[in-house]
Amino acid sequence: MDKELTLHELSRLEAERKLQELPAALLETAWVREAQIEAVIDAVVAVALGGDALAIARARHAGEWCARIANTLPGGLDPSTARRVGVLSDVNGAVLERIVELRHIARHACDDQMKQVVSVAREFDQRISPDEFGRSISPNVVLRAMLANASEATRPIVAALASTLHRPSHARVA
Repeated sequence: MDKELTLHELSRLEAERKLQELPAALLETAWVREAQIEAVIDAVVAVALGGDALAIARARHAGEWCARIANTLPGGLDPSTARRVGVLSDVNGAVLERIVELRHIARHACDDQMKQVVSVAREFDQRISPDEFGRSISPNVVLRAMLANASEATRPIVAALASTLHRPSHARVA
């Protein structure tokens, strides 16, 4: 795992070095700005989670589930923003507010619906992940249990998650 984290960190540093070599005018383009934000997210998550590769992987999984939910959930949540909020959900909002590239994410992280999306995504990922013996529960079984126990507020979110899992793979966008 340390080797994986080291390779990831080296890739991130190389990306930052390349960004610093670009002319200032190019740094304003959207794709470069997105790359900068992703590099900052990687660094913040690694520091906030103490370099724990398993915790970082769980944060990324939660982010991906958040994006899938946002893609299906009526209400206009942006999947990219939802993914970022999910990945950064273990980071204190006050910390995010102090980082220029992540201020907009901090605002979304305070949104009640987004908090519920993150909560559902994290619970789902935790419940389908293998236990210490390598056993895991079927996603469909987990979804049925989550739907049965969902509150009025989280029921549409769990239903959106279920919808993403039951769509044909060619129709999925995340």
